[in-house]
Amino acid sequence: MYKLKDLDRQSTNEKDDRCKMFFDIHKKNVYLWHKKIIKHKTMKKILNLILLLLFLTMAAACNKSDDDEPINTTPDNTTTEPENNTTNPEKNEHKKVGLVLSGGGAKGAAEIGALKVIEKQGFKIEYIAGTSIGAIVGAMYAAGYTVDELEQFFLTLNPDDAKKSTEIHKILSNMLQNKGVSTFADLKIPFRCVAADVNTLSEVELKEGSLLNAVMASAAIPVMYDNVQIGDQILVDGGIYNNMPVDVAIKMGAEYIIAIDLSQENESLVPPAYAGIVESVLNSPELAKTFLGDATDIVIDYFTNRPDQAKYQENIKKADILIHPLLQFGAMDFGADNCQQMIEIGEKTAKEVEWNSES
Repeated sequence: MYKLKDLDRQSTNEKDDRCKMFFDIHKKNVYLWHKKIIKHKTMKKILNLILLLLFLTMAAACNKSDDDEPINTTPDNTTTEPENNTTNPEKNEHKKVGLVLSGGGAKGAAEIGALKVIEKQGFKIEYIAGTSIGAIVGAMYAAGYTVDELEQFFLTLNPDDAKKSTEIHKILSNMLQNKGVSTFADLKIPFRCVAADVNTLSEVELKEGSLLNAVMASAAIPVMYDNVQIGDQILVDGGIYNNMPVDVAIKMGAEYIIAIDLSQENESLVPPAYAGIVESVLNSPELAKTFLGDATDIVIDYFTNRPDQAKYQENIKKADILIHPLLQFGAMDFGADNCQQMIEIGEKTAKEVEWNSES
């Protein structure tokens, strides 16, 4: 029988109530979203898939269980790391540093605290890759915003505005305009972000064109935020497939990776109030077919194989420095007090990392 991982861990009445409220608030949004795309045949078929994936993305779009064994994605006699530079004094003198920022909603505030320490360590960031909130932080940092300015972004962001696509779009648009940035080509630091295409159910790497559209797509949690259309692609939150895009930074040319991981061990992604419904659908062929229609096989395959988890396990092994703050906050826990605490935790965690001068 298929079982969801960590359904009941760290669950509280308060968390259940918050999740119920979330779904109650967005019932209308679900209906309107469905009505908007009902004429799009492919989108209609996988609407229910996206609703199920919401359980994954609403918390952080990525988590890991301490019951899971690390996934070895390469043979023992091979390596996915860049070529060994220890025999090349000139190249070892300066490796190109890539910064990787994971998704996690409000927990992205911890990335600001970590960035403070990274700067104090004297690293020159030459490439940035991010997903979801990591795409937002990364894009703004690449556009020229200082860590102090990004800290103010989190501390002054209205929690209600943070839940609305139109408000986030307006805020980010103004921020980019203030720096004279419109496209990827305008950035001071090379940057890429990750989204997911619901037409092909695949990861999409965004690296050119409108920066605002790309960032909005990477952070478009299904149902909560509007999906973003770029060309023929209908894009949603990239955390569905790659929440820690270390591989993207390496592809860009990074030789030394500093990654900030916002996933939390034992994090319950599906609240107990809804776990029974989801598990029943996944375990009953008849019910699954009724609820999911043509997308049944795709959904079962996703939850069985968890491609996001395989990619995550593969990517964290490639990071030279991994900063992993432990946060007792949810993806929607915005607000000055919460964000201030997360910034401080991110900074404290980064200070405890064993830094070296290899870069």
